[in-house]
Parts: sequence; C-alpha cells; structure tokens
Amino acid sequence: MDFRCVVIDDEQYAVDALARYIADMPNLILSKTFTSALQALQGISAADDLDFIFLDIEMPEISGLELAETLRSKTRFLVFTTSHSKHALAAYNLDVNQYLLKPISFATFALKINALMNSLEPSRKLSATVKPKGLQFIKADQKNSYHYLDLEQIIFVQAAKNYVHIYTDKESFITHMGLNHMETALSVDHFIRISKSFIIAKNAIRKIEGNSVRLKNGETFQIGESYKANFLAFVKENMSPPK
Repeated sequence: MDFRCVVIDDEQYAVDALARYIADMPNLILSKTFTSALQALQGISAADDLDFIFLDIEMPEISGLELAETLRSKTRFLVFTTSHSKHALAAYNLDVNQYLLKPISFATFALKINALMNSLEPSRKLSATVKPKGLQFIKADQKNSYHYLDLEQIIFVQAAKNYVHIYTDKESFITHMGLNHMETALSVDHFIRISKSFIIAKNAIRKIEGNSVRLKNGETFQIGESYKANFLAFVKENMSPPK
C-alpha cells in the first residue's frame, strides 16, 4: 500500500530534507510540495486522496495552524514540522497526528511515520513494515537499502555512537539510529533497557546474578545503576510465587 504525501514549508531546504526522507521510506510517495501557504491552500483538494501532509507552522501570509484548519479534512495524517515547541498545545487541538521538532533526524522521522502507518486497522497496515511475527524494515548502510528484521529473534541491541548494533539468533545488523530511538521502537512488553548502551530481550534472559544478567547466547552484561530499579521491578513482576 502506497501513502501519498505533501510537504508545505516556506523554506526550500526544509522541503528538500523531507523530500529525501520520504524517498528513503518504503511505500511513501511525494505527491506535491509547496513553499507558499496560499499556493497550498489553492493547490490541495480532497480529490488528491492524501495520506500525509507535513506542515510547517511559522510561515508568512498564513500560519500552519490556520492552514491546518482547512487542510485537516483533506488528509489521513497531519504532521507538523516546526522549530518551535510553543505551538504544541494549539496543534493538538487541531487533531494533529505528530509534532516533529526541527532539526528532524531520519531515525525520528522513520519511527514516527511508521507508527502512524501501523496504527491503521490490520487490513490496511503497511505490509512491508509489519509481518505476522513482527518483521519490519530497518535502514541499511546504503541509500534506499533496507534489512528485514524479525523482532522475535533479537537478543540484544548495543549502542555505537550514532548507530546501533542489533544481534539476533543467527546474525547481526547495524543501522543509523540512536539507542533512545530504538528503545522507543521496541515494545516494552518484550524488551528492557539495562544500561546506557544495551537493550535486551526479556525472553533471552537465562540468569540474573547480582548486578549482571546472562543471555541465552552466553553474553553477560552489567545492569546500570540508574536502570536497576526498573529491572528489579520487572523481575519481581515475573517472579514465581512461593509454594
């Protein structure tokens, strides 16, 4: 399923940046771009059958907030892209789906937009992003290149500056994404962060001893001090009751 997109921003460099992100995302198609709010007002209609409108807020002539009142009914998802957090409350009163603060990294863009696409009912979900067993795309090291990743096979994730290493039962992957973004993407029901550098799969844990945890592949990691309370709460919740 393809998702048709429009970008509206009075700064051409911002339009170009989002256009590149859209080109790098599977199933996103850039339909139109506008650097004038007035042109967007005149150039967008319900007949365009849009899925995403990416809209700047502070623009001359008409602000993004004012423009959104007219455009909201003409798109499935409305995403504000702005350098200012002060408009967040007003934006959400307009039924905005996402509020992205510039500068927007590709990792943030990909995670937030994937989440919106995946929020559709099961019959309309993005087939290339979600498979029955949690299979999804992660960006590879070349442009327009992606890896399939089965989330059920992940053992742990390790931070490496602006990248993360993802280790599964059989292989490993590297992708340009911060560990904080990866933590957001992974379900808290199945993964837990144990330090600044590591996220582990809960079902991969084989032994906990003191401040260390051993996984099913034999790797042992230390639990960071600031993550210890959350980890111990998880252990307590899953402790077998005494007989």
